[in-house]
Amino acid sequence: MVWLLRRGWDLLRQLGPFTARLSAVRSGDLAAPLELPADSDLRQAAEDLNGIHQGMRAALEERMKSERMKVELIANVSHDLKTPLTSVISYAELLREEEDLPEHVQDYIRILNDKAQRLSVMVQDVFEVSKAASGELSLHTERLDLGKLLRQTLADMDEAVSQSSLTFRTELPEAPVWITADGDRLYRVFQNLVQNVLEYSLEGSRVYVTLDAGKDAATVRLKNISRTELPPGVDFTARFVRGDQSRTDGGSGLGLAIASSFTAACGGALRVSTDADLFTVEVEFPLSR
Repeated sequence: MVWLLRRGWDLLRQLGPFTARLSAVRSGDLAAPLELPADSDLRQAAEDLNGIHQGMRAALEERMKSERMKVELIANVSHDLKTPLTSVISYAELLREEEDLPEHVQDYIRILNDKAQRLSVMVQDVFEVSKAASGELSLHTERLDLGKLLRQTLADMDEAVSQSSLTFRTELPEAPVWITADGDRLYRVFQNLVQNVLEYSLEGSRVYVTLDAGKDAATVRLKNISRTELPPGVDFTARFVRGDQSRTDGGSGLGLAIASSFTAACGGALRVSTDADLFTVEVEFPLSR
């Protein structure tokens, strides 16, 4: 009887570390395996759990290795493309300075220069979104006023907004809304979101930009009516995804992907939702106390 009680007590003592380690593995903690005495009744279960632990760790390391190789490949390709692209752009600029060229040749040079510039921007965008997705994007976080950053972005893009047929309705609080993020990266997020609105909104429609500060988080919302019918079940934040698949000019399909990746890298969350032709983007950040 005493032996049974002692064995039961040993089993209960070992069950605590076992369940704790099981919960840790479930939550993604793969730091250390579980060690139990050789004569433990849970020895086999512990070995099975350690096997799962090792398998998950190996899979994670393989995935991280794959992501690193992907980033290195994109970095190398981007670097290799920049040199010839720079030459193409430079020679196109020299050709534009030539005098007495036929008008149709000037058009060819202009198109060549525009396409080369667009390709250069796309190469840089692919490089940045890949670094952000792999967690290797350099950040300089600081405490900043989200409302002030939004006003600055809209002011810097005022010329493009004024030249469009859209009417912007903004509702931003006067009081500071403090968050912690990389100001340059977050500026790029809102720049891309506004540019997306300018490219794909229905002509003559209204665009709503609001900032709400809740108890624990601040949420920026941009709402616009799409020029074309929005396809259902599409992840608009995926790379090279565009709402208007028929368009071959304009954006590269990376704007929302970069915005989503940069937001996540800064500690926020970007969500896209659609309701018929209504397109809504929400950017949420925890408040900085």
